[in-house]
Amino acid sequence: MKRIITLFLALALALSLVGCSSQTSGGTTTSDGKTRVVLWHTYTEDQQAFIDQAVADFNASHEDIEVVVETQALENFESKVMQAVSTGTGPNLIIHYASEAANYVNDGLVADLSKYVPENFASTVDEGAYLEATSFTDGKLHILPLFTSGPVFFYNKTIYEELGLTAPATWDELQANCEAIKAAYPEKYGFAFDSLTDGGQTLIMQTGNELIDVANLSVTFNTPEVAERIQWFADGVTDEYFMLSATDQYFSNDFNTTNLVSYIGSVAGEPYLELPEGYEYAVAPVPQGGSVEWTPAWNRGVIVFSADETTEAATAEFALYLASPEVNAEFCEVANYASPYQATRDTEVYKSFVEGNTALDSLRSEIGGSFAAVPGVSVVRSQIEELITAVATGTKDVNTALADAEANCNAALQEG
Repeated sequence: MKRIITLFLALALALSLVGCSSQTSGGTTTSDGKTRVVLWHTYTEDQQAFIDQAVADFNASHEDIEVVVETQALENFESKVMQAVSTGTGPNLIIHYASEAANYVNDGLVADLSKYVPENFASTVDEGAYLEATSFTDGKLHILPLFTSGPVFFYNKTIYEELGLTAPATWDELQANCEAIKAAYPEKYGFAFDSLTDGGQTLIMQTGNELIDVANLSVTFNTPEVAERIQWFADGVTDEYFMLSATDQYFSNDFNTTNLVSYIGSVAGEPYLELPEGYEYAVAPVPQGGSVEWTPAWNRGVIVFSADETTEAATAEFALYLASPEVNAEFCEVANYASPYQATRDTEVYKSFVEGNTALDSLRSEIGGSFAAVPGVSVVRSQIEELITAVATGTKDVNTALADAEANCNAALQEG
């Protein structure tokens, strides 16, 4: 009986999605014979206005293509797209992360964009963004990078200057700063990772570890070098140099009260920083300290869903339009993101936008990277956070925590 009810509800959901869209990823044409391309997005306000204008400009310059914009609710957006695309009633493209595109690769529902980009495409985009865009199990280009965000080092400039400290370039320098802060202000914490997942990945990748072996669908972080870095952070928590959990959901709040003197967080968090009168903050790149330089980069791009040849080519043409230097520069300005393209960074629009933007200026996208875009990566992300928390709170020793995380991640990747 439960199975019958479940099937009935699934069928009802599918029918409701069919009814709310007249477009299909198989391709449709307008009354005047144009190829129709449907974009679903969840943008609001300035970003929505940009999308509407970009689509209008594109349509005006293309006699044979008409891009249609359909704004969607943010809640359950990914599941709605998955259901619609799977039943042939979905959009032709969305703007999302590579990890989302990975969910469609095995079923052949996402296009290979390599046949639409220039032969030298790899040399035109930042290495980290390109590697992520081709990190799928089949090695193909299933997402066209548009913009990059990531973490930077925010610090209380007033307290740093008072104690004669400078922004740390390495983790050893960060620890020395935290020791000086604790000596001067025993009640304050010197540092925190706004995201333990991204912080853990940073420490892992800087050891020279690739984290995920895509070919064998397994993780590679259970090494002595990684154990040393995880233990280093855990010791800092024990000594109360590092703050493990925010007191009020976001570390920016602890930073604003000056209870926390520095933290690594997204550039998008800068508008929420409001220190008390008499205090100033500053921004610097993420510290390094290992065999390679590395920092997280969160790349969003265009995902084009598989369709007939004409529709897919038209959709790819619009995607390339969004990635073109002038359009990409305007999109980055509206979204407050960095561009992964040097051609965009060379435009006057982009240079003017970035000038004086201390957060973006500290975002080192040229050494940035992300998780491989494979099914099961969400479990890897959560396991890294659990691994660090377990060691920092003393519920597991570092070797046990690494072994447990490795087993859970491998199971998810191989099942994924």
